[in-house]
Amino acid sequence: MSSLPAVEHRTVTAAFRRALETSPHATAHVAEGSSWTFAETFDRCCRLGAGLRGVGADRDSPVALMLDNSIDYVHTWLGLALAGGVQCPVNTGYRGSFLSHILNDAGCQVIVVEAHYLDRLRPIVDDLQHLRTVVVRGEVTPVEGLEVVALAELGTSDPLEPVDVAPGDLMAYMYTSGTTGLSKGVEVSHAHAYTYASREDQPRPTSADRILVTLPLFHLAGQWYGVYQALIAGATCVVEPAFSVSRFWDLVRAHGITQTVMLGAMAELLQQAEPRSDDTENPLTLAVMAPLASNPEAFARRFGLTLEPVYGMSEIGAVLGAYGTDLVPGEAGVPRPGYELRLVDGAGDDVPDGVIGELWVHPMHPETVLTRYHGLPEKSAETVQDGWVHTGDAFRREDGHYFFADRMKDSLRRRGENVSSFEVERIINEHPGVLESAVVGVPADLGEDEIKAVVVPRDGTAIDPVELTSFLVERMPYFMVPRFVRFASELPKTPTLKIQKHVLRDAGTDDCWDREAAGIVLRRGN
Repeated sequence: MSSLPAVEHRTVTAAFRRALETSPHATAHVAEGSSWTFAETFDRCCRLGAGLRGVGADRDSPVALMLDNSIDYVHTWLGLALAGGVQCPVNTGYRGSFLSHILNDAGCQVIVVEAHYLDRLRPIVDDLQHLRTVVVRGEVTPVEGLEVVALAELGTSDPLEPVDVAPGDLMAYMYTSGTTGLSKGVEVSHAHAYTYASREDQPRPTSADRILVTLPLFHLAGQWYGVYQALIAGATCVVEPAFSVSRFWDLVRAHGITQTVMLGAMAELLQQAEPRSDDTENPLTLAVMAPLASNPEAFARRFGLTLEPVYGMSEIGAVLGAYGTDLVPGEAGVPRPGYELRLVDGAGDDVPDGVIGELWVHPMHPETVLTRYHGLPEKSAETVQDGWVHTGDAFRREDGHYFFADRMKDSLRRRGENVSSFEVERIINEHPGVLESAVVGVPADLGEDEIKAVVVPRDGTAIDPVELTSFLVERMPYFMVPRFVRFASELPKTPTLKIQKHVLRDAGTDDCWDREAAGIVLRRGN
């Protein structure tokens, strides 16, 4: 364990240069039955970066990436970074107004997209204000009004010379769900992304590690805490299409996986599987987890590994982790070097240990937190004040360890996906039979949240919950569709007519229609 390099060297280009100097012929990536050395990876990334330049992805120009986990996704975003471009990852569950909002808000003129998602673009073409070029991974078919080219063709371009970027130069717009409005684009610099990804200030990973990524690459945890972290460490990264309970340990054994990052819900599913006599006979020795499993000691003991907590956000990077301390069940970690943390009350005064307060973060280097929210100066000024990032998340502190308490906003988190209650309510309210609605999170069996919607029908209207669910499935990502629905004559409100969501949350789900109990189970691709 050492420390991170000087902030001016925290870029993708610098990380590649170090890997190429020390181990150019070592295996960088394993995916889809193929492996790539660092030298081979660098060459293909430079070719893809040049190809994207050729179709209009100029330096500092945002490019949308709507791709499934694949080696092409890895090489495309790295190629964009080497070319000085700005990636804009798009959740592959997005469709309709959710998709057009991000493409329009970011100003994307180019999108790289899976062939099977082209049908998501066609219905919204007339709503897209900036998009000009579609780069397709897979079979190319026309999209009326847009130029369409094959990603495979871009990979045959002459390689570009990587751009020298400053640590504060933009590398990505990472869209995070809002709670009182549409998703916001967090402007992320090169130094911000590198610092989030790096664990050079912790003992692992090293170049000897083999890191498994099963989380989607459009999320920070998969892309940066997995793929980028491996590049920085000179480690091998094994990229899988998705997480599978039945295949997880077979993958770990087959690929000699020594480290992975996972959600707490993934650990719960693995823990619920039938115990096997060879559970501890696997090469995995470290699992970094957010949040920790409900019984981390039992999980670690059963599978013979070490667990470490981590906490981060798009806006601040990873600011809590293990850092040499013993694991405390339920913790999010201890403060990371390079950041000052405060827990404050509503007046902005520090709270003592054991008392819940909002987490504020002050970086040693301002480039290592969000630059701003794209196009939202008022929200940016509200979030970053006097150098402190106001996270909106509530924590308590005990003996230097931080414990996540709740979200101070109305956002939800379901199976690793951030969900805006505002956005879910907006779509529910588009149903012709709905007068108004309120959405809250209720505890899920696997941790995090399930989504509960309380719906007030219009006078004289009877709404079938199955029909309402079908309506929502056509208009929102699968993970936003409520599991629990209750119909009510009115919503509890304050004298100023604000909905009292805590009342709805505390009421639980006993009187709700349960989508999953009705046999309607939604997954990616629905």
